[in-house]
Amino acid sequence: MQTLTNDQVRQLISVEECIPIIEELFKDLSSCQMPPKIYLDIPNGDFRAMPAVVKNTAGIKWCGVHLDKSGNKRRCNIFAKVLINDINSGELLAIMDAEALTSIRTAAVTGVATKYISHPSSKIAAFVGCGNQTKSQIKAVCAVRDIREIRLFDLNIGRSEKMKENFSDRYNVVVCKDLDVCVRVADIVTTLTPSKEGFLDYEWLKKTVHVNAVGADAKGKRELKPSVLNGVGFVVYDNWEQCSHSGEIQYVNHKDRKQDWESLGEVVSSGWNVQDIASQTLFDATGLAIEDVITARYIYEKVK
Repeated sequence: MQTLTNDQVRQLISVEECIPIIEELFKDLSSCQMPPKIYLDIPNGDFRAMPAVVKNTAGIKWCGVHLDKSGNKRRCNIFAKVLINDINSGELLAIMDAEALTSIRTAAVTGVATKYISHPSSKIAAFVGCGNQTKSQIKAVCAVRDIREIRLFDLNIGRSEKMKENFSDRYNVVVCKDLDVCVRVADIVTTLTPSKEGFLDYEWLKKTVHVNAVGADAKGKRELKPSVLNGVGFVVYDNWEQCSHSGEIQYVNHKDRKQDWESLGEVVSSGWNVQDIASQTLFDATGLAIEDVITARYIYEKVK
C-alpha cells in the first residue's frame, strides 16, 4: 500500500497533466458509480464523505471544510484524505493526503469546462477569490485558452497581491480593488469563494462571456446573483443531483428556467460547439468523487 503526502502528490501530477485525465473521464461515465455526498454540518463548516467507483477502482474522500473567522479574516480551509481500493482484489492500494489532489482535480474540471464552453478567442480571465484553490484554477484556464491578462479580486487585497507574484512573469496581472472592475472586461470569470450570499451581477458581464462557478458546493452557499442564473444562455453542471441540491442551480425553479441546461459529460462526449447555442455560458461545479478516484488511481499507477 502506498501512502502519499500533499507534497508528493504535487510532484507527481500537475494541473495541466490532470486536465486530459478528467476530460477522458467525462467522455464516458458508463463505468462510474457515485452516491450523493454525505454532509455532516458543524457550526463553522462541514465534513463530507464522497464515495465512488470508476472502472477498476473504488474509493472515498473524507473531507473537512472549515471556515476560519478568526480576527478580521474569513478563510476557507480544506482537510482531506483519499483511500482507493482495487475492484478485482479488494486490496487497499493507497491512502493520500487530498488537499493538493482536490485543488488539482477541481482546477482540471474547470479547465475541461472552459475548453468546451468558453469562446476560443478568450484573452482576459478574471478570478474572484484568491485562496488555496486559485493558483491551480489560473493554471487550468491558461492551459486551455490563450490568456493574455489575468485580473484578480479578493476582499483581502493582500491575497490578490500575493497571488499576482506567481504569474506576473508570464502574464499581465491586474489586482482590482473593486469587484465589478475586475469582471467587466473579462472573457472568462471564475468565482472561488465560500460565500453564502450572491455577489456576481449579470450587468457586469460581457455579451460574450463564460462563468465558472466553483465556490458553491454545499447547501446554502452561493456566489451568483439571480440575474446571472436568469441571464446567461447556456448552463452546464457537473452532476445534476449534486448541483440541484448544493450548486448554484439549487436556487433556480427548474420548471420555469428559460436556458438550455446540460451535463458536462454530455457536452464533452458529444463535442458540442456550445458557442453556436449561446454567447454567455455558465459552468456550475460542485466537485465529484469520481474525479478524486480517477486522479488518485492515476497517481498510484505512476508511483508503481
